[in-house]
Order: sequence, then structure tokens, then C-alpha cells
Amino acid sequence: MTEDPSRVVLDRLQAAPWGDWDLAYSHARSRAHLMSEYLRRSACWANAFGAEKLWPFFDIGQHIDPTVRAAPDVMAELDEFVDSTIGRRTLEETCRGAVHWPAFCRETTVDVPNLPDPYEPLLLMFERGGGFYVEEMIELDGIAIPLRRLSDYLSSAPAVTLDLTTLDALDAVDTAR
Repeated sequence: MTEDPSRVVLDRLQAAPWGDWDLAYSHARSRAHLMSEYLRRSACWANAFGAEKLWPFFDIGQHIDPTVRAAPDVMAELDEFVDSTIGRRTLEETCRGAVHWPAFCRETTVDVPNLPDPYEPLLLMFERGGGFYVEEMIELDGIAIPLRRLSDYLSSAPAVTLDLTTLDALDAVDTAR
């Protein structure tokens, strides 16, 4: 039996080292690049579906096709997880969007453009040291990046490759100092 891809994403979120500040700091540079890549990807999706006012942290699949959601058992476990672990609306919204995304990709009947998975950069960022919060900057527990206008992120060129070797090399720059 094939494992439900939404369950796989939920498992990744549950396994992420939430609150491990040392890990977050050691991966600060790659996490900043991963957040920038998420912002670029989500800007492209928001632009494609008229969701500019919802950008940057929203459930993209729900905006496009609200009829498609993850399986009820996955949703129940997701609710329990975000209620007990996450605690910030922007984080909750992106975690929910990430879990529902595989179901959306598999089941939607809406014609969607060939754009990259918006949530994979965030999942990698979470796995490299937990979450973020937003004030006037996006604080990544060790580094902050400015939140600019959506139009500043509309680019076909990735902000960073999601290759772990590249991400580790970015972090090595900070540890070499």
C-alpha cells in the first residue's frame, strides 16, 4: 500500500526540531535562502490565481480549489499537532497548506500552471531548525529577512537550489567565521 503523501508531509512536520535554537542558528543562512525561495514560489502561485492579498502565508491549494483537502484522519492529527506545537497563525497556515498540498496536486480538477511546489522550501527550512515569526521582518530564529512586496518575488529564477549540499555550504560560511 502506498503511503498518503499528505501523511508524509505531516510526519516531516512532526519530526522537525521545533525549538532547537542551536540547530536553527547553525543553519541560519540556508534557512534565510529557503524562506526567500518559499516567498518567490508562493508569489508566483498567488499571482497566477489572484491571491496577492493573501500572500505570503496562506493555504494555496485551499484558495485554488477548496473542495480538495487531506484525508480526515490526517486533518485530525494535523489539528492536534498545530494546536499543541505551533502556536503562531502564520506557521499554522503554512503547515496546513503544506499538508493539504499533496492532496490538492493529486485530486484537483482545476487547470494549474507548471509551477514548483511552494511548500518544499519551508519543509526543508523547518527540518533545519524549526519555525519563524513575522513582525516587520521574517524572523527565522537566528537570522531575519525583510518582507518585501509580492512583485519583488515574482521571478522564474530560484532564490536557492533545494540541494542539501548547497544548503550546508551556505551554513558553513557562517561557522567558518
